[in-house]
This record gives sequence, C-alpha cells and structure tokens, in this order.
Amino acid sequence: MKMFDEKEVTADLDGRLREAGLDPSDAVVQTVKTIVSAYYAERTAEVLTRVRELLDKFGPGELH
Repeated sequence: MKMFDEKEVTADLDGRLREAGLDPSDAVVQTVKTIVSAYYAERTAEVLTRVRELLDKFGPGELH
C-alpha cells in the first residue's frame, strides 16, 4: 500500500531540487533521489510496523 501519490511526491521533490539549483533530470541527482527515497521508504515501514506492534498490545477500545 502506498501512502502518497508517487507522481505528486516526485513533482514536489523535483521542484525543490530546481529551487536549490539542481537539475532533477541529471543522472547523479536521479541516483541520489533513488537512494534517499528507498532509505525513507524503509524507515517509514519500520516505524509503521512498530506502531502496529504497539497498537496490537491493546484491545479494541482500550486506547480511548
């Protein structure tokens, strides 16, 4: 399941790169984007897994 629209995220990131004076179509920039995106996807998945594990310790209605 994807939490964010990939096209929207890419457009936003490319705009930020342009504002910083970087060309989003440059091969090195694309490689860095791929590495950083994979890293944050993995970290986000870890956080969501931990949250799910914590929530699973409580029964329905116990958190309210």
